[in-house]
Amino acid sequence: MARFLHNLSKDARRRIIEVMLSSRSQRSLAEELGITPAAVNKYLTGKTHPSDRVMERILEIASGEEVLEISKIIAEDLAKSMEEYLSWAADRRSLHPASVKALEQAVNRARLLSLAGRMTIT
Repeated sequence: MARFLHNLSKDARRRIIEVMLSSRSQRSLAEELGITPAAVNKYLTGKTHPSDRVMERILEIASGEEVLEISKIIAEDLAKSMEEYLSWAADRRSLHPASVKALEQAVNRARLLSLAGRMTIT
């Protein structure tokens, strides 16, 4: 399982479902994901959210344009989580230098990937 999927917010999961529905019906998406149309509807209304397994399947079936939009949603959601963590740690004066280094390394990797043309920056 892609670990980052587990950390996605319920809102990000719903927005990803909306991306997938921009090019297919609820019934079609449900069939592709191996779930019921009622489950897709529950995701949209916020009554429940897609499991990590469903999110993995979404990444498998998403088209190129959908992948770009989904990637943007994921990055924004993870960045927001990181900001919340940093605020929490700063308030408690508990931000360890090793944590800062790990975060810097992740950001630097994103920069390198974008420079190498492996990521699209929009």
